[in-house]
Amino acid sequence: MDEVTTLDGWLPGRIFWDDADVEASVVEWIWCDAPRFTEAFLDDTFTGLMRHPANTLFRRRTTLAELETWVGRSPGVPPTGFIFHVSRCGSTLLAHLLGRLDGALVLSEPGPVDSLIRAGERLGRERQVALLRAMVGALGQARAPGQSRLFVKFDAWNTLQHDLIHEAFPETPWVFLYRDPVEVLVSALGQRGVHTVPGLLPASLFGIDADPDADAYAARVLGAIYAAGLEAHGRAPGLLVDYGQLPGAAWGEVAAHFGITPTPDEIARLTAASGRNPKQGDQPFTADAEAKRRSAPEGLRALAERWMQPAYERLEDARSN
Repeated sequence: MDEVTTLDGWLPGRIFWDDADVEASVVEWIWCDAPRFTEAFLDDTFTGLMRHPANTLFRRRTTLAELETWVGRSPGVPPTGFIFHVSRCGSTLLAHLLGRLDGALVLSEPGPVDSLIRAGERLGRERQVALLRAMVGALGQARAPGQSRLFVKFDAWNTLQHDLIHEAFPETPWVFLYRDPVEVLVSALGQRGVHTVPGLLPASLFGIDADPDADAYAARVLGAIYAAGLEAHGRAPGLLVDYGQLPGAAWGEVAAHFGITPTPDEIARLTAASGRNPKQGDQPFTADAEAKRRSAPEGLRALAERWMQPAYERLEDARSN
């Protein structure tokens, strides 16, 4: 299609699925001239862009096939590294720090990527893999001169589809970030993400049944993600990273795993950024691990012990070995 050449500077923001004819599904594109994405999550970037009057009036729409055609002509930056995580474990900080490296572009939990990963019932495996590659390529277009490093932080539940992502990008190194179960569960119940609220995502996505106890449901979901990270490591070894290794692991073990040797200037830049909280407008970061453990009631500890601790201990064993 000739109009594909006009997609420079446009971002695929959403997929509108057509269940009657999946190939008639529509990809909606938003104009963005920012050199990189500075918000904690890419969906926040999309939301901000949609506040611009021009983006309300003018958007582009393509088919899935046209998305592939565009990326075939303009492949984007090859992924440098992937971040999988259990949630509430420092993954946003890690992505934020990697984004401070020279030539870096970070896609933090991009909605269109998650939409494709969870579209298995709509798409055959081969088609799903091809479209996942195309979407990452479309989102990962170089937006500034010298931009040559692309990092993708997936949604926590995407760890359950690690095999699909690895099939699409078998050469891309990846890390799985996790944290003490009690600390994660305290945070998850204090401010629930969509995966920890019964009914917002299918329970079958996590291989569990619905649970009338919302707290137990959250613990079971998180336990399934811990287990999925362990399974992924056993199938296609990545780097296991515990929360306690941050922030230094960003410019240490993680950078090395991704084939990066940071310069002294980059290390200084990342060290300075590590003292800020990217989820709170770069406000000073306050360590909260001890406070979370201290505030955990006995019932919460029991849930973490039952549903999360076994996989966590196996992850720690695998990491230490």
